[in-house]
Amino acid sequence: MPFLRRPLVVGALLVVLAVTGCSGAKGGAVSSGGSSSTVPTTEATTTTAEATTTTAAPTTTTEATTTTTTAPVDPTSVAEPAGEPLRSGSVGSRTKAVQQALADQHYDPGAPDGRFGLKTTMSVWAFQQLHGLAPDGIVGPDTEKLILAEPPQTMLRPNLGPTHTEVDLTRQVMIVWRDGQPTLITHVSTGSGVAYCEDTDVGQNCGDAVTPEGTYAFNRRVEGWRDAPLGRLYNPVYFNGGIAVHGAAAVPDHPASHGCVRIPMSIAEYFPTLVNTGDPIEVFRS
Repeated sequence: MPFLRRPLVVGALLVVLAVTGCSGAKGGAVSSGGSSSTVPTTEATTTTAEATTTTAAPTTTTEATTTTTTAPVDPTSVAEPAGEPLRSGSVGSRTKAVQQALADQHYDPGAPDGRFGLKTTMSVWAFQQLHGLAPDGIVGPDTEKLILAEPPQTMLRPNLGPTHTEVDLTRQVMIVWRDGQPTLITHVSTGSGVAYCEDTDVGQNCGDAVTPEGTYAFNRRVEGWRDAPLGRLYNPVYFNGGIAVHGAAAVPDHPASHGCVRIPMSIAEYFPTLVNTGDPIEVFRS
């Protein structure tokens, strides 16, 4: 029995030493005399208050902005005030309707764009002259009503046959007929009736600015500009010596030429295609 107890004592002693070692390793030193001396250790506990800064992300509120784009109103789609006379500078649907009605009757007011310009004015002059109205180029209520009614045009010189050209010196109007139908009605400016005497490249040229009356036939023609002694002629179609129907930059509301029949430049562009060589043309006073 005593033999058996000795190992137990040794084991217990080892346990005590092991426990002492864990404690000394943690808190103090073991003396060489075997007694344990614990040196108080003051551990400074520092509590650091960490300032937590919360940065609030700025809240951006994006408001959806609805942009309403209003298409500009086309002034030519709006009627001019009722009862207001139409004249040069007028813009609107009434002007457009007048232009279209004139074009339907074979005048040439230009494109029916609702803008009352020089081409429309000259067409109104011719219409007024042919219908006994004062040729002032202003479309008052009576003129507007008559234009929109599109009255048929009759031949002024029916004895010339279904295809011919009429130049009325009194009314300053020319009508081109083909196969009994008008293909062009236009304002013109003929001889001023004033005597002239001008220096030219070939000497002095004197005469009376008269468009001769009578019945003739179209003959020679020149394509484009022709520099004549008394001025420039555009696309002239001659019918009596040096007298021609031709385009000119100025076609006023009165006789102003040296004797030729002036027509607007825009009409002179296509006039030669409307008449053939040999077609009759009569110049007369109504």
